Amino acid sequence: MLRNKWTKVLLFVLCLAPLGWLGWRAWRGNLTANPIEFITHFTGDWTIRFIVLTLGVTPLRRLFRQPNLAAFRRMLGLYAFFYGSLHFLTWLWLDKGLNLQDMWVDVLKRRFITAGFAGLALMLPLAVTSTRGWVARLGGKGWQRLHRLVYLTAIAGVVHYYWLVKSDIRWPVFYGSCVALLLTVRFIGVKKDKAASEIALVLASLKQETRDVLTLRFPLPAGKTLDAKPGQFLTFNWKVDGKILPRSYSISSSPLQTDYVEITVKQQGVVSSFLNSKAKVGLTVNAQGPFGQFCFDKVLHRRIALFAGGSGITPIMSMLRYIEEAAVETEVLLYYAVRSERDVIFREDLERMQRLLPRFTHHIIASRPGAGWTGQRGHLDREQVERHLGSIGDRAFFLCGPLGFMTAVTEVLTALGVSAEQIRRERFTAGIGTSSDAPAATYTVEFAKSGRKFAVLSTEPLLTFAENHGVQIPYNCRVGQCGTCATRVLEGEIEMETEEGLESGRRAKGYRLMCVGMARSNIVLQA
Repeated sequence: MLRNKWTKVLLFVLCLAPLGWLGWRAWRGNLTANPIEFITHFTGDWTIRFIVLTLGVTPLRRLFRQPNLAAFRRMLGLYAFFYGSLHFLTWLWLDKGLNLQDMWVDVLKRRFITAGFAGLALMLPLAVTSTRGWVARLGGKGWQRLHRLVYLTAIAGVVHYYWLVKSDIRWPVFYGSCVALLLTVRFIGVKKDKAASEIALVLASLKQETRDVLTLRFPLPAGKTLDAKPGQFLTFNWKVDGKILPRSYSISSSPLQTDYVEITVKQQGVVSSFLNSKAKVGLTVNAQGPFGQFCFDKVLHRRIALFAGGSGITPIMSMLRYIEEAAVETEVLLYYAVRSERDVIFREDLERMQRLLPRFTHHIIASRPGAGWTGQRGHLDREQVERHLGSIGDRAFFLCGPLGFMTAVTEVLTALGVSAEQIRRERFTAGIGTSSDAPAATYTVEFAKSGRKFAVLSTEPLLTFAENHGVQIPYNCRVGQCGTCATRVLEGEIEMETEEGLESGRRAKGYRLMCVGMARSNIVLQA
């Protein structure tokens, strides 16, 4: 129901209902003995109500596990601005006769008008930047930071109301309590340290996808929710042969699934081999997350091209399932490179989506297919990409797979004119290392907080080195994606194999990712 377009139409009409009721009373001549005061107070009341409703969307979305409620937040916010503008114009036109000089005198001298004017002024940039275009211009995080002004708007509105009424303060206190509660939820209840929280999972079922790929389903404990974004991953602390081995795996299920979470694992290492051969229903494991910047955003990404190599399809499948379940109208083009037809993971899902999603197209390219394979053959190259890609200007590109695959695809996209800002990459393993012809250098690394100093090779990841020497640095993914191990470099130079998990602001302050970082001089770390 929340995804039905008619639900938005109904909400739009309901939001106009107060104005319609006001118009009905005006037509009937029933605006009390003081119509100007009545209209001013009426529009002001509905302004603060819509502000509270807007602030309430996110807590309600999390409480009832209904992510689609977020689709109504913009409309409610714009109606708050609409009624706030009517409130201001009523006062300016009917009370002040459009006398701007008189208006500014009141704004500067009468404190309740000062507070109300400040609240409306703060709402203006929020209304202007509420469109998808502005989200793209400001970037997701920049846009979110700007729109936190809504909390200041709410506070200004409550103060304006409180100073206005003077005697009967019941309604201002009620709205103030609502705003205080929502602020508490925002800054205390919701803003928790995900890196420090763990969730205990019990394996409920296994599904063999291919000869060496397995999907594991874990029901979520009652009252627990992941709040994952499409494409993120979890870090698991697996117990194998008596040892705790942390490994990160992409979520392959849709984040809209609140009853369970799935990961899809290819047999290629100690833990993945253990899971593929020995994992049984009832296996317990602690997980942290979700983490990662490799995320699909239905507001920002209206046309996307997905490139998956082998098991790199797992986070991309989470995106596709989300797009399918949320009925997102994003145009999706998928290139999926595999070794043979037997290595196609999620074949049934892809075929179903091809039938049911009108804006989804996928192409499977097999490098070593059998004689009966009728699809594309060989390695994904520029000719195959150009054949289906079309315009690139407004596309976002998501790449996931082996390092060589992503490097080759990146070169093709760059040659076609795709900018680096349009490309997002996810890697499962870090390719740290130096050329065999280059001898390893030895530097000193000093851990300032721990008060310890050691000699370190230029080829050793600093997180691994710190662990081996008893220095605690928090971590999760170990491949430069989550940013948990970011540590400030006080002196010296560190080279990172990737910095995709490091925010630009933290990088500018001297932070570097220890899991994929290696010393390039004598260094001092804030650890």
